[in-house]
Amino acid sequence: MWRRLRWILLALIVVVVGGAVALAVVERPKLEDDRDAVDARWSTLRPPLDDRYDLLADALTAFAAAGGGDRAVTKELGAALSAWTTASRAKEPAEEVEAANRVEAQATRLRTNVLGSPRLSKEQALIAAVTAFDGSAPAAALVEAYNRNVVRYQEERRSTLGAPVARILGYDERPVLVLGG
Repeated sequence: MWRRLRWILLALIVVVVGGAVALAVVERPKLEDDRDAVDARWSTLRPPLDDRYDLLADALTAFAAAGGGDRAVTKELGAALSAWTTASRAKEPAEEVEAANRVEAQATRLRTNVLGSPRLSKEQALIAAVTAFDGSAPAAALVEAYNRNVVRYQEERRSTLGAPVARILGYDERPVLVLGG
């Protein structure tokens, strides 16, 4: 009886391990292809975002020169831009998108501070810098294509079969890009 129980237990272990291996073999290529598609789309967004954030740095400089240098938005936007620079040099898409989203949120704060201030909204150099930044958004089609790929990848990562494979093999999340905060 114990002998038969051992064989049944061994067979059960073989089935479970075999099933796990089969699941990984089937799901891994899907996850990898979807993640690679996200990263490829991101690589087309990196250059226009670099240019955009150079313009934002100019707007931040103009904001500080117009008397906004001691405001929290100045410090926080400066830190966000620095984090973007670090992330974009590392070429880690998930970190870059998170940094870009923080920059975009801080840029919205800067714009609100400028337009909401009777004094700052009359500073022509500052308004010109903010306007240049506002006009520098990457093509909407690029952002939409990236975000569609992210949604597809995230759905695969969270699917019943994909979730355990993604967790075990390290297929981390990829955030969507939100322009304009």
